[in-house]
Amino acid sequence: MSNPIPEDLRRRIEDYGARVADVREISHATQYRLVRGVEEALLNVYETSKVLEGGKVSGLRDLLRDWRLSRTDGKSGGSEARRAARPEPNATPRIGTDEAGKGEYLGPLVVAGARVLGAEKDRELREIKVRDSKTLSPGRVARMAARVRRVLGSENVRVISLAPREYEARRAAAGGNVNRLLGELNAEIIDVLKGGVEAVVVDAFGVKARSYLESRVPDGVRLDVRPRAEDDAAVAAASILARARYLEEMERLSGHVGLELPRGSTHVVEAARRVVQELGEEGLAEVAKVHFATTRRVLGKTEED
Repeated sequence: MSNPIPEDLRRRIEDYGARVADVREISHATQYRLVRGVEEALLNVYETSKVLEGGKVSGLRDLLRDWRLSRTDGKSGGSEARRAARPEPNATPRIGTDEAGKGEYLGPLVVAGARVLGAEKDRELREIKVRDSKTLSPGRVARMAARVRRVLGSENVRVISLAPREYEARRAAAGGNVNRLLGELNAEIIDVLKGGVEAVVVDAFGVKARSYLESRVPDGVRLDVRPRAEDDAAVAAASILARARYLEEMERLSGHVGLELPRGSTHVVEAARRVVQELGEEGLAEVAKVHFATTRRVLGKTEED
């Protein structure tokens, strides 16, 4: 008899827009092959209820891994584990920031900030189930972004979106360093939202992220820069706002060039070549981060295809 996918994980997979493409029995487990567009991952559900993920690195595999790790943490035993599974609202007034589009060839670079002023707003964000936007389908991201704005209010939200041409100009001004540019954008958001906060929580965008921001954080405000910071509701809210704006801009750019532009850093060459055919290299510069090595492939300047 097949070992079913745990219900809460199944819902998360569906929210992400993935589906089960194949099921087979392996030793002591049921293996599910999951797909979403070009992403693919394997999920093994064992007779013991243990779950393991496999496959190439992707957002889908990250979703499975993050669920597994959170489940493991929640079973570490005792009252401490129960508190970890149901954390008390975070009462610290703080800013959370995150970005979208950094590694994606087509579309803008977006950085968003969310100011959460106290335990009540933190609780409300948790109630609407904010989380890392990479685990949500595009439709769910848009709906969740609207809820985040209603919970926090427009005065507690800041989103900066750099269209490709502006992105390239700002990147050049930052010495060609994308992470330095991200530091500048984060700092701009912090400056707007800094009133009344005691902490700034940033999803780490590079090993030097802290050094880019330390001098821009007000005295007395704690700076927390770490990977996977979306476990903080403020950062999760920012992640959703950034991804929602990225998707909105991709729709706008698709309309501008008259074809649907794919998301991601792979499987974009053919679409970009069509843009060049229709609008030339100037048209490509309107929709793509042309400093990526992908541009050489688009323009046929390498034999790799």
